Amino acid sequence: MTIDTKHLLNWVGGKRLLRKTIAPLIPTNIKSYVEPFGGGGWILFYKPRWADLEIYNDLDGRLVNLFRIVKYHPEALKEELTYLLGSREMFMQFLKAKPYTDIQRAVQFLFLITRSFGGRGGTFGTVKKSCGGASKSQTNILFKIDAIHKRLDKVLVENRDFEKLIKQYDHEDAFFYCDPPYTCGCGYEVTTTEGFAHEKLRDTLKNIQGRFLLSYDDCPKIRELYKDFEMIAVERLNGINNKQANRENKMFKELLIANYPIKELFNGRTN
Repeated sequence: MTIDTKHLLNWVGGKRLLRKTIAPLIPTNIKSYVEPFGGGGWILFYKPRWADLEIYNDLDGRLVNLFRIVKYHPEALKEELTYLLGSREMFMQFLKAKPYTDIQRAVQFLFLITRSFGGRGGTFGTVKKSCGGASKSQTNILFKIDAIHKRLDKVLVENRDFEKLIKQYDHEDAFFYCDPPYTCGCGYEVTTTEGFAHEKLRDTLKNIQGRFLLSYDDCPKIRELYKDFEMIAVERLNGINNKQANRENKMFKELLIANYPIKELFNGRTN
């Protein structure tokens, strides 16, 4: 079995199913690549390098701490993880634990996310017909840590508000891939879908010198907010149990929005 080393953990809203669609739309003539809403890093890690300067940012300190530990202390992280089991009792202990160090925080977070149902971190993950959920291979997780450690070598890891981050790193050769909280869904620990400043993000992006590519849910509000920009409608499978036969009711419609021409790139992409 081939191990996908282009990601470390599943994350709510992750772009696993759209990364092959998004990647060809990203310009190649850029000097910096910035993700203000980094999440699980599915797009960042998809290629060995996007630009000379790469920046991962997320407001969720748990993600930022994890990737900093993977970057600077991978061996200590692996040592703590090596003998952990896919155990319900151990999962509940980690759920209640109060870690003291950044390494312990990273271990707790990674263990709970990788062993939980749907990667949500709150419910022990069980499956009936395959090796997954809480019974997934610990060896594969350790292997991924090594791969992501190497990938993060020259990546700057930030933990800032999106507006401040974008203004800080904006220039004419900058590129921003933005995957913010959508207008619908379960939200995140640092913000709800209703509480996210969708208008503020639009206002920030429309005034930048560089280029941006934005992924959003396809809804009237977003179409109205970004009516002055180029957009493409796409869809992906939605939900965790999406291997069942009736997929028509499991498709989720999204928009890819940009301040540069993407329709020609989209129509000419190769899968």
